[in-house]
Amino acid sequence: MRRTWPVLVVSFCILGGAPGALAQDPQPSPTPEIPRTPPPRKLWESEEGGLFLLNRVQGRFTHTMPDDSVRLSGMETGESKGEFKIRRAKTEITGWVWKKELTFELQLSWAGPEPGASTQSALEDLVLNWDASKKGTFEIAFGQFKVPLGRQEMTSSGRLQFLDRDILTYEFTRGRDIGVQFGGRLAEGRLQYLAGIFNGNAASRAGNDNGKYQYNARLVFEPWGSVGYSEGDFESTDRPLLAIAGQFEHNDQLRAGSSLSNVFEYKTVIWGADAVFKYRGFSAFAEVFARERQPLSGASFASDGWHAQAGYFLVRDRFEAAVRYATWDPTEVVDEDDQVEKGVALSYFFRKHGLKLQGDFRQLEDKQDETKTEELRLQLQVMF
Repeated sequence: MRRTWPVLVVSFCILGGAPGALAQDPQPSPTPEIPRTPPPRKLWESEEGGLFLLNRVQGRFTHTMPDDSVRLSGMETGESKGEFKIRRAKTEITGWVWKKELTFELQLSWAGPEPGASTQSALEDLVLNWDASKKGTFEIAFGQFKVPLGRQEMTSSGRLQFLDRDILTYEFTRGRDIGVQFGGRLAEGRLQYLAGIFNGNAASRAGNDNGKYQYNARLVFEPWGSVGYSEGDFESTDRPLLAIAGQFEHNDQLRAGSSLSNVFEYKTVIWGADAVFKYRGFSAFAEVFARERQPLSGASFASDGWHAQAGYFLVRDRFEAAVRYATWDPTEVVDEDDQVEKGVALSYFFRKHGLKLQGDFRQLEDKQDETKTEELRLQLQVMF
């Protein structure tokens, strides 16, 4: 795969995508936050604080059709397999204490952690966010939450056009970590930024795996109003929406294998850029990552990738069709070893993302092994 270097520019906090979403600006900006559907249920609120609750459940059926040379667990080589599962079941408790500039978020996963998180903990998010500027221009967040890397990763799994994120996102972004970050909105809300320092070894760990840290930064420019982190276009009406973003990550990560002697370290640097466009039911986004890895011993190597996705409401705000393409190269040293995903999706929204039925079909190709696996998936999401 040809090496592609990103250009500029982000981050933007909406509840479920990044911390700080409940902080309220007493003077709303020209680009207000996109309201949640459904909104979190208010359990209690007074002059001293507020408490809100939201649950999300995804029930799924998957039928996997492997390549003739691939053997699925419990099956013969090349034999297909179907299964039912609760893909996600999450409880989100949010609110504010003492002042509305000091907000918190707690999210628990009852159906198991997302990829990369510890298998010993149901904790996904636990974050305190302080709007020090009282108007959203400078906020400080501390705790465990999603690091600012990857538009699709920062989009809540409840707001996706497909049933899951694609292979590029799962390879280049690791989701949540523990740390502190600074962020806010400038230029009348059109320019948003996040920068943070984290342990660098994923979520729900007992501590840092070495004496170094992970550094992240993301900057976004939204010239025509807030786009937010939600796939599909529920937002634009009489004008288009556009966001252009750039991001960076540096991490010195220690990894352990099956024994204490099988330990190796990567210094990883990632540059990325993404863009999203929405207008009257049409949505499209694309993202590129350029990654450089330096082992503890041996030569450094590049590993890049990109993805693109587009959707259109055949019936406005009700019935949407989407397509995607994703590809990434594990290493530039080996030729013809790319991983590729192609897919189509259909979604019917009864109450926007609060109640929706989705189906998708995707093909996963491993060019090095010369295998192709296909999946047909159906999912019902309920938020309450």
